[in-house]
Amino acid sequence: MEHKNFLVAYASLNKGTEIPEAFAVWSGIAGVSCVLGRKCWLDMGTYVIYPNFYTILVAGSGRCRKSTAIGVIERILYALEPKPNLIAQRITPEALIEAMQTQIVDGSVVRAKCEGFVLVDELANFLNNKTYEGLASLLISLFDCKESFTYRTKSRGEESIKNSCLGLLGASTIDWIRNAIPEDAIGGGLTSRMNFVYVAEPPPPVAVTFFGEEKRKTLEWLIKALGRMSMIEGAFQLDESGLEFYKKEYERFYNTSTMYDNRFLSGYASRRHVHMLKLGIILSATQSNKRVITVEHLQGACNLLEANEKNLPMLLNLIASTEKGSTSEDVSRFISRKKRVSRGELMRQFSHRIDAAELSAVLDTLITSQRIQVSTDGHGKMVYEAIEI
Repeated sequence: MEHKNFLVAYASLNKGTEIPEAFAVWSGIAGVSCVLGRKCWLDMGTYVIYPNFYTILVAGSGRCRKSTAIGVIERILYALEPKPNLIAQRITPEALIEAMQTQIVDGSVVRAKCEGFVLVDELANFLNNKTYEGLASLLISLFDCKESFTYRTKSRGEESIKNSCLGLLGASTIDWIRNAIPEDAIGGGLTSRMNFVYVAEPPPPVAVTFFGEEKRKTLEWLIKALGRMSMIEGAFQLDESGLEFYKKEYERFYNTSTMYDNRFLSGYASRRHVHMLKLGIILSATQSNKRVITVEHLQGACNLLEANEKNLPMLLNLIASTEKGSTSEDVSRFISRKKRVSRGELMRQFSHRIDAAELSAVLDTLITSQRIQVSTDGHGKMVYEAIEI
C-alpha cells in the first residue's frame, strides 16, 4: 500500500478502533515532534522556535482510549534505531534532568545533550499535586528550549543546563487536572504551554479490532517514514507566501480573538502563533526533507488549532471549576448520549447531586455556551439536545 504523508497513513492505522480521530492525529504529531527534537528549528529573529509540544489527551476516565492512542505511537517510537530518549516513569526534577542528559548508544551511556520525550498514559504518574510545584518551573524552561539556564537541585546544587528540549505526550481526565494544578496557575505558566486535546464523547464502540496485512504494511511504512524524518536536521524557512500568510493570520487572531479577554485563555492566546509555527515545521517534515514551510502547512496548522480551540474555553473553565463545574460536564455528557432529554429525566439522574434551581443554572450555562439547545418533542414538551461541535 503506497503512502505519501505520515499523518494520513497514521490516521489510517487507527481507523477501525475506538481511538478518536483527534487523539490519533495529535499522537502522530507528537511522534514527529519527538524525532525532530532540537535538531530542527525556525529562526524568528529575536527568538528561535523548536517543534516540541506538551500534548495532553483529555477525556473521561476509561473513555476514548487515551492510553491506547499513546500506546500506538509508543510502539512506533520504540521500533526506531537509534531510539529516541523516551522517559515514561514517575520522576523528580533531578531525575528528569539526569534522564534527559543520559542516553544509551550501542549499549554505552552518552552524556552530550539535554533532550528527551515524556510518554505517559497516566499523566498523574508524572505530574501531580505533590510534584507540580517542583516540576512546573523546570518544565517551562525545558519547553522553551533555552540555550542555557541554571537549575538548583537538592543533591548537586546549581546545575547549568545547555541546549535543552523536552516534549511530552500524556493522557488525563478533567478531575485529575483540576486536582493537580493550582487554580491560580490555570491559563498561565505551564498550562499555557500545554496543548490540551479534549474529546467529550467517544466514537462508536468497536468490540473487536483487526490488525491485518494492510495495517502491518502501514505500520512498517510508518516506522521507516519516522526514521527518515529523524535524519532531518537544520533550519526551516518560511517561503514568501508562507510568511505573508503567517503575518495575516497573526494579525487576524490578535485583533479578533476573544481569548485575550479570558484569564484562562490569554496565556494560550499569546503563544498561539508559536504553536502554529511549530506545527508548520512538523507538517513540512511529514511531506519532505526540504525544510520549507508553505501556506499549505500553515493552513493545516491553523485547522488543527481551530479544531482544538472550539473545546478549549469549555475545558479550561471545567478545569478551574468546583464540583458544580464537574456536574455541568456530567449533565452535558448525559444529554449527548441520550440525544434528547426531558427536564424530568435530568432531575431523576442528578437529584442526588443538585436541586431543581441548581439544575436550571447548569442548563442555562450549557445553553449560553452553545453546548445544548432547547426544542420540543412531538407532544409540545420541552426537551434538551446536544449541539454537535
